[in-house]
Amino acid sequence: MTINLILITILGLFILLISANYLIENIVSLAKKINISKFAIASCTIAFGTTMPELTTSLKSVLADPPHSGIAVGNLIGSNIANILLIMGVSAMIFPVQISSDKLINLELKASVVILLFPATIFFFNLNSNISFFISLLMLLFFIWFFSERMRLEKKNINEKTNVKQSIFFLLSKILFCVIGLIFGASFLIDGSVQIAQYYKISERVIGLSLIAIGTSLPELTTAIMASIKRSHGIALGTVLGANMYNILVLLSIVEIIQPTSIVKNIQSIDIFVLGVSSLFLFLFIKDKKITALEGFILLFIYILYVYSIY
Repeated sequence: MTINLILITILGLFILLISANYLIENIVSLAKKINISKFAIASCTIAFGTTMPELTTSLKSVLADPPHSGIAVGNLIGSNIANILLIMGVSAMIFPVQISSDKLINLELKASVVILLFPATIFFFNLNSNISFFISLLMLLFFIWFFSERMRLEKKNINEKTNVKQSIFFLLSKILFCVIGLIFGASFLIDGSVQIAQYYKISERVIGLSLIAIGTSLPELTTAIMASIKRSHGIALGTVLGANMYNILVLLSIVEIIQPTSIVKNIQSIDIFVLGVSSLFLFLFIKDKKITALEGFILLFIYILYVYSIY
């Protein structure tokens, strides 16, 4: 039985790698075709696709009978922390991550503040279900504004003609197919890993803290690593920032709307603190328009310390 589980886990990893590889190629082609940056497409399209594991995990948890809102909230907060510290850390260590727009940096700063304040305000002020419901709806509206503003800032007028023969529909179809591959690959990898952990009698708490949060971030991690290897500037950062927006402003809002007070009951001060620290470091690093290998190592080191502390 263990051999079968290991094979399923390896198969999941293989599907992830292949899907991410072709996803990057098609994203670059689409960016050239419609004359907007790879960052914009990554933050809007890839990020949505790679957050599907978080979406399915969170909805399954919160709609279960009885609901397991702790898994949903922990998964989303933990995934955001992993996205910044683990994914950006590893990506920058492979190849420096670059960002080109000052206006985009300012927009990301505002987004990071809102992403942090949303759960922090509800948690520290112990807000009741009516107020948290209103705030959650407000976060969904902010996400819509942020989405449109990011696209507006990232549109470019490119004078030189790009030779991309494939149609936009065909490119989008291939991107969708690759995203589905990422989701299935992550599903196989997570299921196999969880079953292996259970086979060796590792506690559910350890599984939740390590495999669920990191596991559902595997599509983002794989995409970002492949983007760094291919030196496709903007895709790694765009994927992470876009995924974080979806996770907190959309998915966490939905969880709070379905199960009020989920945030208050299922996070601790250290989670908010680390989410704030990770957001601060990310902003300080991208302010120089580049995340270096050393800065990537710092992010990764903070993540290791965080995981160690919660154990």
